[in-house]
Amino acid sequence: MHKPPYLILYDSSNVDVVLNHICNLRFIPNTLSRLVAIAFDENAELALRQKHPMIPNVLIDLKPLVDYLDPGMQNRGYLIYTLALVVHAKICASLALRGIDFWSMHQDTLWTQNFDLMNVEDRYPDSNLLFDTIGNEVESYMLSYQSPDSSIMTYLCGHHHYKCQFLPQWMVSSYNYFEGPRENVPILIQLDGGKRPGESKMDVMRRGRFVFRHDNGTCDERTFYKLREYVKFGFPDAIRKDGSLKENLYSKTLYVLKNLFNIDPGNRKFYLTIHQSLI
Repeated sequence: MHKPPYLILYDSSNVDVVLNHICNLRFIPNTLSRLVAIAFDENAELALRQKHPMIPNVLIDLKPLVDYLDPGMQNRGYLIYTLALVVHAKICASLALRGIDFWSMHQDTLWTQNFDLMNVEDRYPDSNLLFDTIGNEVESYMLSYQSPDSSIMTYLCGHHHYKCQFLPQWMVSSYNYFEGPRENVPILIQLDGGKRPGESKMDVMRRGRFVFRHDNGTCDERTFYKLREYVKFGFPDAIRKDGSLKENLYSKTLYVLKNLFNIDPGNRKFYLTIHQSLI
């Protein structure tokens, strides 16, 4: 590939989300050709290969390991989730070791515009991709500490040896976007929240009107061209009206002092510590 691939990982539980994501990318030039998929079970790999044989699709079968776990274990679901995160880190370390640049993407991300046109690789020429700089260190850390890879990578970026760059929220955001004033629509929005009890990820997509695929498998062009409008006004009950998202004077002062003395200015180490305590 002439440009770093968009890498997504999936299994049978979210093939429908992957297919929906592909229909989102179909209407954006120079994106679907960069998509690379890694399946964690045979059924998922086969389902995607049958519908989109042109997309590079690799199988790393975790089913034997998952089946080995006692079905009665109280934390079985979290162990499976952690297993996927560790394998994710190993994949990223393997690519980085070979000097292969890539984007680690999520299939539950909405593309409202063409991310490729941002030329992010050229915008930050002095910064390595996050996975490139941490390699196997994340893998070894994850085998000892229970925490998502995102918090560990954010933590490592607090070290002066790592050349990290954080993309602005107007470019890439999460479900938190729907909780704020929505003044600008980001280019990428990951739907990493908003699920109601009993809902699947596709249920959340439907509720937000973010379904790009018809029942017959064809892609819905109208949804893509209306996407920015749907994002702007979607999930109205998610908007926080209590002012909890606003920074107070104490937070602003603390941030300035931490930056001045370079003491974990982004609260990265603090975030990891809090998550570890919760686990």
